[in-house]
Amino acid sequence: MSTWLSIRLIVDRIVGAILAVLTAPLVGVLAVLVRRHDRDSPLITVPRVGVNGQTFGMWKIRSMRVDTADGHASGLALTSTNDQRITPIGARMRSLHLDELPQLYNVALGQMCLLGPRPEAPDFVDLENPVWRQVLTVPPGIAGPTQLIVGDWERSEIDKDNNGDAYQRVVVPVKLAIDRWYLMNASPRLDLLVLTSLIRHVLPGGESKRLQEVVAASVPESSLPILSHP
Repeated sequence: MSTWLSIRLIVDRIVGAILAVLTAPLVGVLAVLVRRHDRDSPLITVPRVGVNGQTFGMWKIRSMRVDTADGHASGLALTSTNDQRITPIGARMRSLHLDELPQLYNVALGQMCLLGPRPEAPDFVDLENPVWRQVLTVPPGIAGPTQLIVGDWERSEIDKDNNGDAYQRVVVPVKLAIDRWYLMNASPRLDLLVLTSLIRHVLPGGESKRLQEVVAASVPESSLPILSHP
Protein backbone atom coordinates (compact mmCIF):
# COMPACT_ATOMS: atom_id res chain seq x y z
CA MET A 1 0.00 0.00 0.00
CA SER A 2 1.33 3.45 -0.92
CA THR A 3 2.11 6.08 1.71
CA TRP A 4 -0.67 8.25 0.31
CA LEU A 5 -3.27 5.50 0.69
CA SER A 6 -2.11 4.74 4.23
CA ILE A 7 -2.55 8.39 5.19
CA ARG A 8 -5.82 8.76 3.35
CA LEU A 9 -7.40 5.72 5.00
CA ILE A 10 -6.85 7.33 8.41
CA VAL A 11 -8.28 10.64 7.18
CA ASP A 12 -11.23 8.81 5.58
CA ARG A 13 -12.21 7.28 8.92
CA ILE A 14 -12.24 10.69 10.59
CA VAL A 15 -14.13 12.37 7.75
CA GLY A 16 -16.48 9.40 7.45
CA ALA A 17 -17.38 9.63 11.14
CA ILE A 18 -18.08 13.37 10.85
CA LEU A 19 -20.19 12.93 7.72
CA ALA A 20 -22.06 10.01 9.31
CA VAL A 21 -23.12 12.29 12.17
CA LEU A 22 -24.02 15.17 9.85
CA THR A 23 -26.12 13.00 7.54
CA ALA A 24 -27.81 11.04 10.35
CA PRO A 25 -30.94 13.27 10.31
CA LEU A 26 -31.39 12.70 6.56
CA VAL A 27 -30.84 8.96 6.96
CA GLY A 28 -33.43 9.00 9.75
CA VAL A 29 -36.01 10.77 7.58
CA LEU A 30 -35.45 8.39 4.68
CA ALA A 31 -35.65 5.40 7.03
CA VAL A 32 -39.02 6.62 8.33
CA LEU A 33 -40.33 7.04 4.78
CA VAL A 34 -39.22 3.54 3.81
CA ARG A 35 -40.74 2.12 6.99
CA ARG A 36 -44.06 3.87 6.34
CA HIS A 37 -44.11 2.55 2.78
CA ASP A 38 -44.18 -1.17 3.63
CA ARG A 39 -43.61 -1.51 7.40
CA ASP A 40 -40.41 -3.57 6.98
CA SER A 41 -36.93 -2.75 8.29
CA PRO A 42 -35.57 0.35 6.49
CA LEU A 43 -31.89 -0.33 7.20
CA ILE A 44 -30.17 -3.50 6.03
CA THR A 45 -26.69 -4.90 5.61
CA VAL A 46 -25.65 -6.77 2.48
CA PRO A 47 -22.60 -9.07 2.37
CA ARG A 48 -19.59 -7.64 0.57
CA VAL A 49 -15.94 -8.68 0.34
CA GLY A 50 -13.57 -6.26 2.01
CA VAL A 51 -9.90 -5.92 2.85
CA ASN A 52 -7.92 -9.17 2.77
CA GLY A 53 -10.97 -11.03 1.45
CA GLN A 54 -12.96 -10.69 4.68
CA THR A 55 -16.72 -10.49 4.27
CA PHE A 56 -18.49 -7.63 6.04
CA GLY A 57 -22.01 -6.21 6.20
CA MET A 58 -22.36 -3.09 4.04
CA TRP A 59 -25.08 -0.77 5.32
CA LYS A 60 -27.79 0.52 2.99
CA ILE A 61 -31.20 2.11 3.21
CA ARG A 62 -33.45 -0.62 1.83
CA SER A 63 -34.61 0.14 -1.70
CA MET A 64 -36.16 -3.23 -2.58
CA ARG A 65 -39.21 -5.09 -1.39
CA VAL A 66 -38.75 -7.65 1.38
CA ASP A 67 -39.53 -11.27 0.53
CA THR A 68 -37.10 -13.24 2.71
CA ALA A 69 -37.08 -13.97 6.41
CA ASP A 70 -33.96 -11.87 7.02
CA GLY A 71 -35.53 -8.70 5.62
CA HIS A 72 -33.84 -8.76 2.21
CA ALA A 73 -34.96 -9.16 -1.38
CA SER A 74 -34.39 -12.57 -2.93
CA GLY A 75 -32.40 -13.15 -6.11
CA LEU A 76 -28.96 -12.18 -7.34
CA ALA A 77 -26.94 -9.25 -6.03
CA LEU A 78 -27.13 -7.75 -9.54
CA THR A 79 -29.75 -5.09 -10.18
CA SER A 80 -31.09 -4.43 -13.68
CA THR A 81 -32.45 -1.08 -14.86
CA ASN A 82 -36.09 -2.12 -14.58
CA ASP A 83 -35.68 -4.51 -11.65
CA GLN A 84 -39.15 -5.31 -10.32
CA ARG A 85 -37.76 -5.73 -6.81
CA ILE A 86 -37.10 -1.99 -6.47
CA THR A 87 -39.79 -0.04 -4.64
CA PRO A 88 -40.99 3.39 -5.89
CA ILE A 89 -39.27 5.22 -3.04
CA GLY A 90 -36.23 2.98 -3.55
CA ALA A 91 -35.98 4.06 -7.18
CA ARG A 92 -35.95 7.73 -6.15
CA MET A 93 -33.25 7.12 -3.55
CA ARG A 94 -31.13 5.13 -5.99
CA SER A 95 -31.30 7.90 -8.60
CA LEU A 96 -29.63 10.24 -6.08
CA HIS A 97 -27.50 7.51 -4.41
CA LEU A 98 -29.13 8.34 -1.07
CA ASP A 99 -29.49 4.66 -0.23
CA GLU A 100 -25.67 4.56 0.07
CA LEU A 101 -25.46 7.17 2.87
CA PRO A 102 -25.28 4.60 5.73
CA GLN A 103 -22.01 3.35 4.25
CA LEU A 104 -20.40 6.32 5.97
CA TYR A 105 -20.71 4.20 9.14
CA ASN A 106 -18.73 1.46 7.40
CA VAL A 107 -16.08 4.07 6.62
CA ALA A 108 -15.98 5.23 10.23
CA LEU A 109 -15.44 1.60 11.29
CA GLY A 110 -12.57 1.17 8.83
CA GLN A 111 -14.45 -1.42 6.73
CA MET A 112 -14.66 0.96 3.77
CA CYS A 113 -13.08 4.20 2.60
CA LEU A 114 -14.54 7.23 0.82
CA LEU A 115 -12.78 6.72 -2.52
CA GLY A 116 -11.72 3.36 -3.89
CA PRO A 117 -12.87 0.21 -5.68
CA ARG A 118 -16.52 -0.55 -4.99
CA PRO A 119 -17.03 -3.69 -2.84
CA GLU A 120 -18.24 -6.78 -4.66
CA ALA A 121 -20.67 -9.49 -3.57
CA PRO A 122 -18.98 -12.74 -2.47
CA ASP A 123 -20.47 -14.64 -5.43
CA PHE A 124 -18.33 -12.63 -7.85
CA VAL A 125 -15.01 -12.60 -6.01
CA ASP A 126 -12.28 -15.11 -6.78
CA LEU A 127 -9.69 -15.02 -4.00
CA GLU A 128 -7.46 -17.37 -6.01
CA ASN A 129 -7.03 -14.61 -8.58
CA PRO A 130 -3.87 -12.56 -7.80
CA VAL A 131 -5.49 -9.40 -9.18
CA TRP A 132 -8.37 -9.77 -6.74
CA ARG A 133 -5.92 -10.28 -3.90
CA GLN A 134 -4.09 -7.10 -4.91
CA VAL A 135 -7.29 -5.04 -5.12
CA LEU A 136 -8.38 -6.34 -1.71
CA THR A 137 -5.24 -5.11 0.06
CA VAL A 138 -7.19 -1.93 0.91
CA PRO A 139 -10.76 -1.40 2.11
CA PRO A 140 -13.28 -0.89 -0.71
CA GLY A 141 -14.71 2.58 -1.34
CA ILE A 142 -18.13 4.19 -1.39
CA ALA A 143 -17.24 5.61 -4.81
CA GLY A 144 -14.40 5.27 -7.27
CA PRO A 145 -13.20 5.76 -10.83
CA THR A 146 -14.56 2.44 -12.02
CA GLN A 147 -18.15 3.62 -11.55
CA LEU A 148 -17.54 6.57 -13.84
CA ILE A 149 -15.89 4.49 -16.56
CA VAL A 150 -18.01 1.33 -16.63
CA GLY A 151 -21.29 2.42 -15.00
CA ASP A 152 -23.51 2.74 -18.09
CA TRP A 153 -21.86 -0.17 -19.87
CA GLU A 154 -22.17 -2.38 -16.79
CA ARG A 155 -25.90 -1.64 -16.49
CA SER A 156 -26.45 -2.43 -20.17
CA GLU A 157 -24.61 -5.76 -19.82
CA ILE A 158 -26.67 -6.68 -16.74
CA ASP A 159 -29.89 -5.72 -18.54
CA LYS A 160 -28.96 -8.09 -21.39
CA ASP A 161 -28.10 -10.98 -19.07
CA ASN A 162 -28.72 -10.57 -15.32
CA ASN A 163 -28.08 -14.18 -14.30
CA GLY A 164 -24.54 -13.24 -13.29
CA ASP A 165 -22.61 -15.33 -15.83
CA ALA A 166 -21.86 -12.55 -18.32
CA TYR A 167 -21.23 -10.10 -15.50
CA GLN A 168 -18.55 -12.28 -13.97
CA ARG A 169 -17.03 -13.26 -17.30
CA VAL A 170 -17.09 -9.89 -19.12
CA VAL A 171 -17.65 -7.03 -16.69
CA VAL A 172 -15.68 -8.05 -13.59
CA PRO A 173 -12.29 -8.35 -15.40
CA VAL A 174 -12.68 -4.82 -16.78
CA LYS A 175 -13.58 -3.44 -13.35
CA LEU A 176 -10.65 -5.28 -11.78
CA ALA A 177 -8.20 -3.86 -14.32
CA ILE A 178 -9.32 -0.29 -13.59
CA ASP A 179 -9.37 -0.88 -9.82
CA ARG A 180 -5.83 -2.30 -9.93
CA TRP A 181 -4.60 0.66 -11.97
CA TYR A 182 -6.19 3.10 -9.51
CA LEU A 183 -4.54 1.48 -6.48
CA MET A 184 -1.15 1.34 -8.19
CA ASN A 185 -1.35 5.04 -9.08
CA ALA A 186 -3.26 6.46 -6.12
CA SER A 187 -2.10 9.99 -5.31
CA PRO A 188 -3.57 13.30 -4.15
CA ARG A 189 -3.72 14.45 -7.78
CA LEU A 190 -5.54 11.33 -8.98
CA ASP A 191 -7.98 11.38 -6.06
CA LEU A 192 -8.75 15.04 -6.79
CA LEU A 193 -9.48 14.12 -10.41
CA VAL A 194 -11.74 11.25 -9.32
CA LEU A 195 -13.55 13.45 -6.79
CA THR A 196 -14.14 16.32 -9.20
CA SER A 197 -15.28 13.86 -11.88
CA LEU A 198 -17.77 12.31 -9.45
CA ILE A 199 -19.14 15.73 -8.51
CA ARG A 200 -19.46 16.80 -12.14
CA HIS A 201 -21.07 13.46 -12.97
CA VAL A 202 -24.06 14.15 -10.72
CA LEU A 203 -24.50 17.75 -11.90
CA PRO A 204 -26.71 18.41 -14.95
CA GLY A 205 -24.51 19.01 -17.97
CA GLY A 206 -21.36 18.68 -15.91
CA GLU A 207 -19.95 15.43 -17.30
CA SER A 208 -16.15 15.38 -17.50
CA LYS A 209 -14.12 13.26 -19.94
CA ARG A 210 -10.72 13.91 -18.36
CA LEU A 211 -10.73 10.86 -16.07
CA GLN A 212 -11.93 8.71 -18.95
CA GLU A 213 -9.02 9.94 -21.07
CA VAL A 214 -6.48 9.20 -18.32
CA VAL A 215 -7.83 5.69 -17.75
CA ALA A 216 -8.08 4.93 -21.47
CA ALA A 217 -4.40 5.80 -21.92
CA SER A 218 -3.30 3.40 -19.17
CA VAL A 219 -5.83 0.56 -19.03
CA PRO A 220 -6.44 -1.19 -22.39
CA GLU A 221 -9.35 -3.15 -20.90
CA SER A 222 -11.29 0.08 -20.38
CA SER A 223 -11.68 0.56 -24.15
CA LEU A 224 -14.73 -1.72 -24.21
CA PRO A 225 -16.98 0.30 -21.88
CA ILE A 226 -15.61 3.62 -23.18
CA LEU A 227 -16.30 2.75 -26.83
CA SER A 228 -19.70 1.30 -25.93
CA HIS A 229 -20.76 4.54 -24.22
CA PRO A 230 -18.86 7.46 -25.74
